[in-house]
Amino acid sequence: MNSMTTNTAWLQRLGAVPDAITAAVFLSLWMAPLWLGPRAVSNALLTMLVEFVLVHAAGMLGGLLESRAHSRRAQVVALLGFGLLYAAFIAAFALAFGEWWPVVVFAWLLLGKVQDLFSTSPADPQHRQQRQAMWALQVVAYLAAVFATVLLPIPRLGLTEAIQPQLGLTGSGLWVEQPQTVVVAGALYFGILAWVKWRAWAGSVRQQPAQR
Repeated sequence: MNSMTTNTAWLQRLGAVPDAITAAVFLSLWMAPLWLGPRAVSNALLTMLVEFVLVHAAGMLGGLLESRAHSRRAQVVALLGFGLLYAAFIAAFALAFGEWWPVVVFAWLLLGKVQDLFSTSPADPQHRQQRQAMWALQVVAYLAAVFATVLLPIPRLGLTEAIQPQLGLTGSGLWVEQPQTVVVAGALYFGILAWVKWRAWAGSVRQQPAQR
């Protein structure tokens, strides 16, 4: 087993941890919505809205970074243009919910994309294919989680009508009026991502003996 294969396997394994933790937090809010504070469910809803924008952005920006039809300078200009467009959506969410952290999260994502542009190593076709497959998975998993919680009856558990006024939810819509749908959708979405990443790591481990 070479060092590059080992590093890739460990990155795949660690990549499942944040999604697994996030899924567990969403699931815990379904049963105990106030254990992380009165705004925890509201922040969970905001996280799902931001994630929707980021998944879309990842597809657009990823395609831009992989394009070889334009110069690096043109890619940077286009990247910053897309970044400002998506930042406007994030800023709207932040203002609506009175939270500023989504802007910081998105800025960090954009910074990472700019850093990728100036990487000296050429794009690996296999890694590019993996990134495209992961982006497609995110889209399918997000839509599946949302539609499942819209179409299926989701019990309230800890998110009772009596406790709902304490959650700081404003506006209207299914996620606001029935917050159990958004926390279950988040648990399903991030849980699917964690499971797939863990399976990818497990598959790479099984293939390693044959690559020695």
